Amino acid sequence: MNPELLLKSSRFKTRRGLEERLAHRPELLARLHHIVDTLEESISDGCDAHAAEERVIEQLRQLGQEVLGQWAQEANTHTQAQVRTQHPEAIQHGKKSLKWQSSFGWITVAEAQWRLGRRGKLLRPFCARAGVAPRGSSRRLQRVLVDFGAEESFARATQRVREHYGVEVAEGRVRRHTLEHGAQMSALVVPPPKDSAATLVTQMDGSLIPIVVPLAEGLDRRKGKQAHWREVRLCLAREKESATACYGATLGSVGLAGELWRQTARAAGLGRRTRVHGVGDGAEWITTQFQEQFGAQGHYLADFWHVSEYLGAAATVIQPGKPEHWRRRQQGRLLENNLGGVLRSLAPHVEPEEQQEAPVRAAQRYLNGRREHLDYAGARAAGLPIGSGEVESGHRHVIQQRLKLAGAWWKEPNAQAMLGLRVARANHLWDSYWNHPLPSFN
Repeated sequence: MNPELLLKSSRFKTRRGLEERLAHRPELLARLHHIVDTLEESISDGCDAHAAEERVIEQLRQLGQEVLGQWAQEANTHTQAQVRTQHPEAIQHGKKSLKWQSSFGWITVAEAQWRLGRRGKLLRPFCARAGVAPRGSSRRLQRVLVDFGAEESFARATQRVREHYGVEVAEGRVRRHTLEHGAQMSALVVPPPKDSAATLVTQMDGSLIPIVVPLAEGLDRRKGKQAHWREVRLCLAREKESATACYGATLGSVGLAGELWRQTARAAGLGRRTRVHGVGDGAEWITTQFQEQFGAQGHYLADFWHVSEYLGAAATVIQPGKPEHWRRRQQGRLLENNLGGVLRSLAPHVEPEEQQEAPVRAAQRYLNGRREHLDYAGARAAGLPIGSGEVESGHRHVIQQRLKLAGAWWKEPNAQAMLGLRVARANHLWDSYWNHPLPSFN
């Protein structure tokens, strides 16, 4: 017989047997009738496409919940029938209502419980088979909650879940799953490319986030805490011609930030022969870590716009009538690597040591202390950036967009978990995380 005709015949038989197959599933059969009724009513009522879509979505949500409920009942029956075969000594120990929340709503099943002997281990075979826990969350719902919780406040995330999925979830459930999965994502590593990069661009910078530290136990919980600002160190690295960077972030020490910086560079393609172009402000901890991590492979450039701030402050003293004109002239000299010309312009106006407000002296010292980090002409000739706008932008979209929401204060472990989550998303590891077996966070 022609294989195509055989396939069509098989499909026809399956469709003919649908009413029969659903005979012992009356809830599902009724729901399918409701879906057809919705179609016909939407046509007869003259609904536009938007109203028809809303009606259909509601029916599909209810269908999803009923299909999952029916699956749970039948899978539970099948699982219970196998208990005595797998555990001959098992004794039934009553039944208990098992509920878990899915992206379609709550699913409930009456689960039989067993004991291995009269005082042995308690078995909940359907929980083990289904991979759920009492009053837990399905993996799909967890992904939804973490997705919204990663971008919005936990309270706002519950509103978005209700709006887009029609499911009511507690704010605490969103918080718990977001932080649990964020902590797991903190351990994710970006796999390095097969071939090492010829040139890497890399940057490091720090920004502050609000942290709450609990005080001594026994105090009023509303008052027994102290708020302060903590520095997050963010680094990034990318191949010279790439627009996609790898990120790393930590609340840890300067040394830990340096190690993370090198790991991030490896993920972006750092090899033994890779030339590393670093750019950022002239903070000593950053330049020191750059030298320790990249050594002779690297060359660090002071952020041109940060240097320009010093020149701008000095310009108001040196040429108060036209400070912009003087600043632009010095910027042009720096772009040509004419540091001597800039220092000569500063020298006659340097304030005395006893003067506290001394922008000219500050500019002179800043430039003198970073002579080896001012090769703007070389960077431009090589097509390399002279500003650290990438990492500053990274602070906004990777860290601050979520961790500095109005009114948000974090315990340090929770902040680190959220950083791990935000960095994993920025590094495009979201899908790979959810597509692999996950820890049980029901």
